[in-house]
Amino acid sequence: MTVSYFPVHFYISFDSPANADTPPLFVLRSVLGKELHSMSCVSHQIKCVDCMYKNNCVYAFLFETILQSENDVLPGRNRASHPFAFTQAGNAGKTIKNYDFTITLFGKAIDYLPYINDAFVHAGKNGLFKSRTPFMVTVDENLVDKELQLYTVEVSNGEGIKNGEILVELKTPLRFKTGGRYGTEFSAQDFMNCLFRRASTLCKLYGSCENEGGYVPNENISIIERNLHWTESTHYSARQKNKMELGGVIGTLKLKGTFLQKDIELLEFARIANAGKNTNFGLGQMDFWTKWE
Repeated sequence: MTVSYFPVHFYISFDSPANADTPPLFVLRSVLGKELHSMSCVSHQIKCVDCMYKNNCVYAFLFETILQSENDVLPGRNRASHPFAFTQAGNAGKTIKNYDFTITLFGKAIDYLPYINDAFVHAGKNGLFKSRTPFMVTVDENLVDKELQLYTVEVSNGEGIKNGEILVELKTPLRFKTGGRYGTEFSAQDFMNCLFRRASTLCKLYGSCENEGGYVPNENISIIERNLHWTESTHYSARQKNKMELGGVIGTLKLKGTFLQKDIELLEFARIANAGKNTNFGLGQMDFWTKWE
């Protein structure tokens, strides 16, 4: 499985200290969608799914991500995982003067970087949060020198067996269901399945997945320690005209056992792409550390 990705680091400087009454990435996602819609929509009275321009519209591609009614990636669904993920450098306080974050683009979304940058520049004039505090935005100085990065996930059961422990930190809420329910009492196999679903979906949608070959979670690893708790966040969806509860699991867990190379690669992919649901809100951000015997 392969997919091309491009992480872009943005740096925000507010004109005056801003009261972060909502998680910053939630707000940044909303203003990005609003500005892209304003910039690109030429048929305001038509829903994106019915619009004749939907296949060439930056907003429709990034935020609607429409699927055909019959598809092999997400059967029965008419919306796909969006081709970007947000991550933040650290936890923001209630009052912030500077803030930096990364938006990682996948596949064709990389071509739309100029539109995304311009959208944030326009959003800065209107400001963020209830206070509408204006801001200036800049990008990584070395952006023009970067090359596209091709990340490859190998999901065959080949070589690369290692014994030891892996400490995983769930830095922002991880949302995924086990047995049809959200919760903290998932197994190592449930967790690895979550990582695989994220990698598989992105590769099928925006890369290639010719050699997927099926996936069976490694039964030789287990969670030996967990320091996890559930946290709730609320987001108001302007499109749905309703509040959305975006609760998830944060904290740490320790995996132990005999790891295959595919297990490590799925964890490395999650570092880049996040995992679980609502990754485009910055959820599912994680990191990990290994200790081999």
